[in-house]
Order: sequence, then C-alpha cells, then structure tokens
Amino acid sequence: MNNKTKLQFFLILLVVFLCIVFYLTYFSKNDTNLTSKQKIISNTDISESSKKSAIKDMLYESYDDKGNKFMIKSKTSTFDEKKKDEISMINVEAKIILVDGAIVTLMSDTAIYNSFNSNTKFIENVKLKYLDHKINSDNIDVIFTKSKIEAYNNLIYKNSDVILSADKVELDLFNKNTKISMFDNSKVKILKEYNGNN
Repeated sequence: MNNKTKLQFFLILLVVFLCIVFYLTYFSKNDTNLTSKQKIISNTDISESSKKSAIKDMLYESYDDKGNKFMIKSKTSTFDEKKKDEISMINVEAKIILVDGAIVTLMSDTAIYNSFNSNTKFIENVKLKYLDHKINSDNIDVIFTKSKIEAYNNLIYKNSDVILSADKVELDLFNKNTKISMFDNSKVKILKEYNGNN
C-alpha cells in the first residue's frame, strides 16, 4: 500500500468518524435539560418478539445540564415499539451522583425508565437512601429533569431524628429541602422519635 492509498484510507475513516460524531451531537434525541452524554452498556443477551425486545444486565448512564450523573441498571429490560422512550426494568438498582458529591441510591423490583429524559418510576419494594434520609415505599418517582424525587404509597420515612408513616415525601436534590405530607391533609404519623441519647 503506497502513501497515497494510506492517506485516502485515513481520510475516509476520518470522514466517517466525524459524520457519526456530528449525528450523535446534533440529531440524536436530547431533552433540553440533558447533555448528549448518554450511553447504554449491556451484555449481548438480547431476545426479540414481534412487539418487544429484551436485554439482560443493562446499564444506562446520563448527565443533566448541572453535571449530576444518573446510573440505572437492571437484570432484565424490555423495550416496546409503541413506547420507544420507555424501558421496563426488573430487579433495578440506581444511583444519582450529585455534583457536590452526595449520592442517592435506589433499589426496586421494577421500574419504568424514560431514555429521552432519564425520569424514572420505581415500583414495588422501593428503597431509597440519601444523606440521612431513608425511605421504603411502593413507589418512588425520580424526576431527573427537575432534580426532584417523590415517594408515595405505603411509605415509611426515617432520618436521624424520627421514623414517620406518611403518604408522600418530596426531596429537592438542588436545595436539599424535604417535604413530608398526607394526601388528606391530616397529620403525619410519628412511629418513633429519637432524642439526643439514642
């Protein structure tokens, strides 16, 4: 292979590479609150039916415009052609790594992940840990585009001071505020209160 042929081959590869980068940067789906740093890492174990495709051991990563990182993985994930942005997951683990170094960890039996904006609905036996907050509930929604988490249904909330039974807990990951409430505006039930000696 002479130098001219090598140069032509190199230029062709360079053009193909630049076309791929250009396409991923400007034409792939991006929410205004997300950067283009999204990727799927998975094993090659894929099964298909006429309407759904399944992937085993899938890991999805994304970043918001503030630099917070969201990682979610599942034992099995299915994609429905009718709802292309929604991924149904089984045996789910997730982490949100905030720019200040704080980490939110979540686990659930199932989840519905939106690959367009990373918003996720965790369903059944959901466990959350964030700073000194611990939440067990049937449902937790991570609204990644708003840096917000909402937990509800059969909810038990714990922190270093108290254990509560409530209908809903809202965590704002941006300003670290927590709001605990009941759907009918009744008082939140205190199950256990700690004092300085405990």
